[in-house]
Amino acid sequence: MERAPTITESDHGGLPPIPIDLPPGGDGDDHSNDRGGDRKTSLIGIFILMLASSMTFLALVSALVVRRGLGNDWQQMPVPWILYPNTAILLASSVALDIARRRLNQGRRADFNGWWSAGTVLGLAFLAGQSIAWWHLRARGILLTTNPSHSFFYVLTWVHAAHAIGGVLALLYVGWQAFRYRLGPSKRTAVAVSTVFWHFLDGLWICLMLLFLFAG
Repeated sequence: MERAPTITESDHGGLPPIPIDLPPGGDGDDHSNDRGGDRKTSLIGIFILMLASSMTFLALVSALVVRRGLGNDWQQMPVPWILYPNTAILLASSVALDIARRRLNQGRRADFNGWWSAGTVLGLAFLAGQSIAWWHLRARGILLTTNPSHSFFYVLTWVHAAHAIGGVLALLYVGWQAFRYRLGPSKRTAVAVSTVFWHFLDGLWICLMLLFLFAG
């Protein structure tokens, strides 16, 4: 093992030698001595966030079920056709991100950049598809206040989109750091956390689609 250089007694006025730590090599700017703890803290934080988000969606779904049983004014919500290919786009983005994460763990940086970029672009395409779906509904006169079922559809998809926007911003941040060769240990934790959160958004969206199809 290469020994760290020291300042000798003659160089430092007769004082004992002082070791000089060399910066760790590799990719990135992370010099933390507690990377395992930082990673654990980040993962705990994202799981708490996912738990809070799940509670929010459960509260909205519970309100939908209760409101659906009140009165006879509930109309079945017509699901925009674009949500079907949009669901496939979201799932494909999640697959691309997971492949990118695995490539990074294998040290295949070029492959990581390509797959991560593809997953990010697909995430942006999903958000664009959501905007198109809302535009089609408005063009058909299906608005937030038209019917209680329409109101819940808009609120649930808006809340999911807000989470997706946050997720896409995280993906863009990681991608930017990757192209700058700044994926140190903390940034690699960001890769894992972003991927886990995006998988979570997939699960939420599938649950919402099933709700719209069978209970909306």
